[in-house]
Amino acid sequence: MTSTKLGNDFLRVLKLDVLGNNWVIYKDCFLWSVNAHGLLDHLDGSAAEPVNPLPNCAQSPLSQANTLLDTKWKKEVKTWKQGEAIIKQQIAGTIPDSLFMKI
Repeated sequence: MTSTKLGNDFLRVLKLDVLGNNWVIYKDCFLWSVNAHGLLDHLDGSAAEPVNPLPNCAQSPLSQANTLLDTKWKKEVKTWKQGEAIIKQQIAGTIPDSLFMKI
C-alpha cells in the first residue's frame, strides 16, 4: 500500500485503494490523523463558520468595541477556513484521482 504525507506535521494516512478495498483501515487512519491535529470537528460538521457579530453594521468608522469584535471575528474565520482547507487537502491527497474528479 502506498501512503502520502501532507506537510511535516500530518500523520501518514494510507491512500484509499481505487477499488476501496482498504476503506475501513483508511477511514480509521484518516479520522485518527485528523483528530490528532484537533480538526475532527471540521470533518463531523460540528465546526460551523463563525458568524459575523456585526452583519448589518455600516458604521464608518467602527467604534472601538465594534472594531475589536470585527478583528476577533476575522481571526476566527481565518482559523476556521484554514481548518476546512487542511481537511480538504488531506482528503484530496489520499483518495484516487478518479474519486476526486467526482467531488
